[in-house]
Amino acid sequence: MAGNSTTIQMKNETIFPLTPAEIWPVLADVAGYERWWPRFLFVHLLQATPELTGTEFSIRPYGWKSFRCQVVSFEEPVRIGLQYDGSYIGGGAEWRLEPDGQGTRVIFDLDAEVNDPLVTLLGKVIDLRRIHSYSMDGIFENLKQQLFR
Repeated sequence: MAGNSTTIQMKNETIFPLTPAEIWPVLADVAGYERWWPRFLFVHLLQATPELTGTEFSIRPYGWKSFRCQVVSFEEPVRIGLQYDGSYIGGGAEWRLEPDGQGTRVIFDLDAEVNDPLVTLLGKVIDLRRIHSYSMDGIFENLKQQLFR
């Protein structure tokens, strides 16, 4: 970890009583994120591609800077690979759908580096992982609502 950056590595997950094939259409519809992601994340579609790879969106968590995220790979219906642009946060994340008993474990795996001196300083006094987990709790709750409409 460099002096002006901080690494965030974490995994958030939940289980839904659905198959990966039933969850996949919602996760793969990146253009739909604006409709169901928590409002405090200010998600905005920048570019959609029919093949999913190359689809790009921005996220501006309330009170923080905006950053871009691009779909760089996928394997239907089990994983979507994401890459952050590096201007504010670099690295990547992955959505994974894994069968689990009578349902599916939905996993968001993050491995990123925040390249901002202020955030690095804040990371010494506040738990950035906790903030990210709070955001993921909102995403999972809204995903649940979207899936069971």
